[in-house]
Amino acid sequence: MKNLYRIIGVALLLAIAIHRFVTAHAPASVERYQENIRILAEKLPHKIGGWVGEDVPVPVQAVTLLRPNVILSRRFLNVETGDGAGVLFVHCSDAHSMAGHYPLRCYPARGWNVRSAEPRDWQVGNLKITGTEYQFSMEELGEANGERSMTVANCILRPNGQILRDMDAMAKSIVGAGGQTTGAGQIQVWFDSRVPREKRDATIVALLDGYKPVIEAVLANP
Repeated sequence: MKNLYRIIGVALLLAIAIHRFVTAHAPASVERYQENIRILAEKLPHKIGGWVGEDVPVPVQAVTLLRPNVILSRRFLNVETGDGAGVLFVHCSDAHSMAGHYPLRCYPARGWNVRSAEPRDWQVGNLKITGTEYQFSMEELGEANGERSMTVANCILRPNGQILRDMDAMAKSIVGAGGQTTGAGQIQVWFDSRVPREKRDATIVALLDGYKPVIEAVLANP
């Protein structure tokens, strides 16, 4: 009987090892796909129309959590209008790593309160970006009504043309062997909530048009 238990135990361990290999091993084509994303991210322009961007530091804890293939955070200023916005682009080689970093988790972790989450679409050239616009607030002395507010437009990018609204949709997209190894991308555009909706939408379209090469690289078929 003891020998039978040992055999069953060994078989279970072998099955677990095989499952992990199948779901976590990235074939050469996927490695080339992820390298292409890195190359294109390095070429993203700091100037997009009237918008001029500067790189801003990414919190160390976010990098540790995400283990990103690419992570790029920039603050943009429109030199023609004086408007401002921020853009965060991140791609993880393992899609599971993305689960710990998205607006409904990372902003509340930094003290922001969730006010709303609204499904939104933006047309960027031939790409329909299906995402979610989140509203957050935080108590802050010196601000109107005693609080500061922020709006974050967010979407999740997956291979084979998948543009997803939220993390629930991403979780469904990685079910099955190899689903996680193709990775996932995420892009956020954030504003002070006092910026009118129409102006936010125009800014999102303008900035994401500049990021279009790397967005399309993530959406490609590995």
